[in-house]
This record gives sequence, structure tokens and C-alpha cells, in this order.
Amino acid sequence: MYLRPQELITATTKRFVLPETVLLVALCTWDMLYTLYCVRTGLAHEENPMLRSSIASSDTAFLIVKGSTFLIPILLLELIRTIRPRFVTFMMRFGFLAYALLYIGGSIAVSGIL
Repeated sequence: MYLRPQELITATTKRFVLPETVLLVALCTWDMLYTLYCVRTGLAHEENPMLRSSIASSDTAFLIVKGSTFLIPILLLELIRTIRPRFVTFMMRFGFLAYALLYIGGSIAVSGIL
């Protein structure tokens, strides 16, 4: 089934959130929780100075700071989706792929596999 451009825009903007948004939030949340677990169990340490100070303060502070680094931009993109649906869909896909590749690459580098 082929949708005309206006139909595509209407179909895209009627969704509550994009599937790409759900995937990106899930990946970022996994990273946040796994980082917290690894730091608290001594398997890793936080390199980001802003996040390092928040995790030293408390788990809640870390979750608020780290969560805001991805939830605020994602929320803003979802809000402008009614105006620029194609752009937002592209950015969500790009953000997910870039984050996943950086996460995998960083994990490989830290583990010393290569």
C-alpha cells in the first residue's frame, strides 16, 4: 500500500510516539541502568565528569541527570513531530543507530576484545 505524502504525514503524526522513540528510550534506559549496576558493583567507573559527580552523590541523582540527557531531547523531538514528521523520524532512527554503534564500539574497546 502506497501512501501519498500528506497521508504519510497524517499517519506519522497521529501516533502517540514513534516506534523509533520507544527503541531509543529503551536503549538509553538500558545503558543508564547497566552503568549504574556496573559502577555500584565495582565492574566499571563513570568517565563523564558530570555523571561521575552525580553518581557519587546518589543513585537518584545519577538517574535524574543521566535520564535528562536523553529524555529532554527525545521529548522535544516528539513535540516538533507534528511540524516536521519526516525530520523527526529520521533523527530518531539516526539517534538509535548512532547510540547503538557507539555503545557496542565502546563496550568492545573497554572489554579489550580487539
